[in-house]
Amino acid sequence: MTARLGRAYNPAMTLSIGILGLGALGTLMAWHWRDHDCMVISKDGKPVFRQLVTANNTDQLQLAHWQNENLDWLVITTKAADTLNAITPLADHLHRIKRLVLLQNGMGQQAAVADWLSTQNNPPELWLASSTEGAYRQNRSDVVYAGQGQTFIGRYQEGLVQNRLSHDSQECNNCDFYLPMSTVYAPDMLDKLRHKLAINAVINPLTALYRCRNGELVTNPDYRRHLQLLAAEIAGLYTFLNWSLPWNLLTQAEQVATATAANQSSTLQDVLQQRPTELPYINGYLLAQAEQHEYALPHCAELMTQLSNELICE
Repeated sequence: MTARLGRAYNPAMTLSIGILGLGALGTLMAWHWRDHDCMVISKDGKPVFRQLVTANNTDQLQLAHWQNENLDWLVITTKAADTLNAITPLADHLHRIKRLVLLQNGMGQQAAVADWLSTQNNPPELWLASSTEGAYRQNRSDVVYAGQGQTFIGRYQEGLVQNRLSHDSQECNNCDFYLPMSTVYAPDMLDKLRHKLAINAVINPLTALYRCRNGELVTNPDYRRHLQLLAAEIAGLYTFLNWSLPWNLLTQAEQVATATAANQSSTLQDVLQQRPTELPYINGYLLAQAEQHEYALPHCAELMTQLSNELICE
């Protein structure tokens, strides 16, 4: 069976895109998709105003509230723990949505959403996305574009069931739909999610523990030793589970931390704002996988206990 892939973005093709979860990443994607018909699902049913601050400009975004129009894509950018609660109220409107995309940190929520969709009438296709873009909220309405990256997107079945296709094409010219602007088709989404999970599992909890920016994990000798221990332990789990990594985890984590030295991780931002973090879907997910296979992660477990005692994990 030939997999149906999406065509790369065509400037002449305007897509209807809804966004649920207009935080830092959701706002950044809305900015990327400003030439599409982009809408937001807001809590109060009103239009939403945002400003995207780049190195050269401050661009204003006025996003209309979705009024149950047909959508080519509905992109979920909520916190992982909020996913099901966020999409459940949309059950009666799923027939209006062609494709639902989870663009979030962490793992575990994807399977939960797939299970929920399987119980619904006329469910949309489930897609997954992972982004290396950097953004953070400066205040309630302003988001800073902190680092350019890539956003990969692929079907759930291809990523978590088939895992691999027999080719590596990023688009298909015989399909009847287009990918959103600034996204790249990826047939190996499971690998991409696991790669990002490994980096997040090393950097995010340590920035939360030490209340530090990313770069300090490399420049502070004590923090760096902790980084080394955690990276070695998580890399060992990946090897045990036969989960591939395209690079040495410690080396890559240090490179990412250095390249984003001034950035606050999303976990640290949550901690500073006294919000629940996504660590249960990052390190917590890895601990669950390790327990299932009777593999010990003592440093990861101790770290999660420390953070839980500080009341920053759900």
